[in-house]
Amino acid sequence: MKNFNKLYISLILLSSSLLAVDKSYSFLGIQAGSSFTQSNTIPTVGLKYGIQTKKYRTSLIYSHGKKSKSTYDTFIVQMDTGILSNTFKNSAFKPYAGLSFGVMQDRNPLNEVKQDRGYVYGINTGLAYIFNDAIDFDLGYRFLKTSKLESIDSLSDLTLSMHYFY
Repeated sequence: MKNFNKLYISLILLSSSLLAVDKSYSFLGIQAGSSFTQSNTIPTVGLKYGIQTKKYRTSLIYSHGKKSKSTYDTFIVQMDTGILSNTFKNSAFKPYAGLSFGVMQDRNPLNEVKQDRGYVYGINTGLAYIFNDAIDFDLGYRFLKTSKLESIDSLSDLTLSMHYFY
C-alpha cells in the first residue's frame, strides 16, 4: 500500500508540473462503456474530472457496473498524451495513448470472497473528437492487470465519454 501511495503522489506531482508549462483546461465528463473480464461483460457508467493541456491529459475516473448479483466499482487515474500529432494537426480527431492505475472492488454475495478489493494498472489508448471549444467526445480502450484481486486477473474497458471544458 505504501508503494502504491508513493507512486500515486509521484505521478500526480509529475502531471501537475507538466501542466504548469502550458495553459491548462479543466473538464468534467460522463462515460458509458463495457468492461470485459475472463467470465463477464459488464455494462458501466462513470464520472470523470480532469485537466488537459495541448500535449497532456490527466483524469480521475469513477465507474460503476452491475451484472446480475455482481457489482464492480473502479477509481482510476489516467494520464495520456497525444500521438501522431503531425498527422492529425489540422483534424478534429486526436489519438492518444497513456497509462492508468487505480483501485477496484468486486462485490458478489454468491462468490466465496463476498467483497474482493485490489489494484489495477495498465495502458490506455483512444481517439478524441473535438466538437467545439467546450465539448469533446472520446472513444477509449483500456487494458488493466489486477493485483490482490482473487476473482479477476485482468480487465479490458471500452468507453465512450463526453467532456465539458470550463
